[in-house]
Amino acid sequence: MKNMKYLVIFLKLTFCLSIYGQQYDSVIMEKDSIDENNTVYKIGNFYTYDYEIIKNENLFKLKINEKDESVLLKDTSLQNVEKIHLMIQKPPSGLPRVNEGQTEITYYQAPIFNTSSTTGVVDNKNNIWIHPIRDGFFRSLETCPFPYIKKPLKIGLKWKDKMLIGDHWCNKDWGEWKGDLLLKYKYKITNKKKVESGLGSIECYIIESFAKSTIGITKLTSYFSEEYGFVRLEYELSTGIKINFWLIDFQKEQEFNDGGTIMMTGKLIK
Repeated sequence: MKNMKYLVIFLKLTFCLSIYGQQYDSVIMEKDSIDENNTVYKIGNFYTYDYEIIKNENLFKLKINEKDESVLLKDTSLQNVEKIHLMIQKPPSGLPRVNEGQTEITYYQAPIFNTSSTTGVVDNKNNIWIHPIRDGFFRSLETCPFPYIKKPLKIGLKWKDKMLIGDHWCNKDWGEWKGDLLLKYKYKITNKKKVESGLGSIECYIIESFAKSTIGITKLTSYFSEEYGFVRLEYELSTGIKINFWLIDFQKEQEFNDGGTIMMTGKLIK
């Protein structure tokens, strides 16, 4: 009887570990040349995105967007979060990476640079997978598929994955749950066409993706350029709220200020 009890415990632990071990398990990572062999998201790249939030058919931007507080504004001329900057930077010398095996990236909300978040991107010959910004209201994006493409790029290519997230990510605006939420993802490259951007017309692969869970279905349509990466991201939360980002500026081979200098001067680039 005691042996049976231990067996049940072992099977439960094995099941839990098997789920937790599949945190975007299909992403092919690497241990060497993590930054050097990037195909798109190269050290020194600097991206600027505009964004919009659509709720009940009304257009919003953010007045406040901090860790535990966000305020949406209909009058977009009064927003404090006007743009989103993405920096691809060298990892700090002698310190471990924020995400093991990933190139470090930092998001800043402009023009008030008092909030930043450092996370990672996987970029190699097999796939590109990137963490979205997840500060304040953008924490909602944790419930959605992450921007992700598989290679070789081909219309009709499909893949699946899954991930568990804790209930510290939940909110009435994008879904509430208790304990862990299992997200089951489906991705498909559906088309290739030119997309207008702040950099002109860019040829993009279009990836349709869905995340299914007990809170409903979230969606991401992403537009991927082999030169610039993800130039447009169109999210839809399970509550119907839409969040769109689009690239308006791109620079490469830049050197960036440290966090303290950025806070004091508001200048990201040296």
